[in-house]
Amino acid sequence: MTKLKCPTCTRHRGPGHYLCQSCWGRLAPATRRRLSLRDDRAFARLRELHAALEARTPLPDIEVSR
Repeated sequence: MTKLKCPTCTRHRGPGHYLCQSCWGRLAPATRRRLSLRDDRAFARLRELHAALEARTPLPDIEVSR
């Protein structure tokens, strides 16, 4: 099984997880809640997360839509 790397650091993340546990904990609680939703907007929120990571937005400052 291939280990997936967190897009923000060198740690490994589990399958089905966007970030490693450490980086996930650095996101704002509202952002974590929104990213945890499994609805028709989930993929759009994931794209927002990746865009913010590519822009090097600090993890606590990342916001995604509802």
